[in-house]
Amino acid sequence: MNTTTARTVLAVAAHADDETLGAGGTLAEHAAAGDRVRILVLSASSTSRPEHDHDQAFAHRSACVHRAAALYNAQAEIAAFDDNAFDTVPRLKITQAVENAVRTWQPDIVYTHSSADLSLDHRITAEAVAAATRPQPGCPVTTVLAWEVRSATEWAPQRPFRPTWFQPLTPHALAVKEQALEVYATEMRPWPHTRSPEAVLAAARLRGAQIGHDAAEAFEVLRHTVLTPAGTTPAPAPPGRA
Repeated sequence: MNTTTARTVLAVAAHADDETLGAGGTLAEHAAAGDRVRILVLSASSTSRPEHDHDQAFAHRSACVHRAAALYNAQAEIAAFDDNAFDTVPRLKITQAVENAVRTWQPDIVYTHSSADLSLDHRITAEAVAAATRPQPGCPVTTVLAWEVRSATEWAPQRPFRPTWFQPLTPHALAVKEQALEVYATEMRPWPHTRSPEAVLAAARLRGAQIGHDAAEAFEVLRHTVLTPAGTTPAPAPPGRA
């Protein structure tokens, strides 16, 4: 990822570990390029797992978020929404949590979930991000990208995930993603589950092969604004492209 000017990127994750599953390598690339990385996790609870001590689980997951964020040289914030219960919360509250993060951190690029996801929490997060990053005057966000999450995106019954934006990953970035997956070991599953470390890293290799690289992460483009110098107009699109 080449850049001459440091940017601010924000990853908005429904749950602790989603940011790493979906964009861990990309966040590592941003950090290596000198960009400012910020992470908002909307839920670190375990209310969907009645066998857990919820206070202990929240403390553990919160610690994992901050340990993973340190690998990306990132600042992280954790909201207090209940796991797998986003549909019981007024949608405005979730949107306001994202709006506050956008207002505080002023990101250029936002990464989040795809609406093509099995998880309702993920889909609600995607909708909240869309609302919070509407391109109104003064909105700093120029690009909104949706990641895929193993064991959620590929099992969705509504529509397939269709990536059109690929971020090649250097060996360093892939190694950072693997280290972050180790931080979230309690959230991972044994092979051959699709959310096993082996499957997640194999998916990165597959996405890389699709664009002629060793590894990559894939995203859907939700919005991308082409910035041009004041007083000029964008160059025309190449032939055959809209």
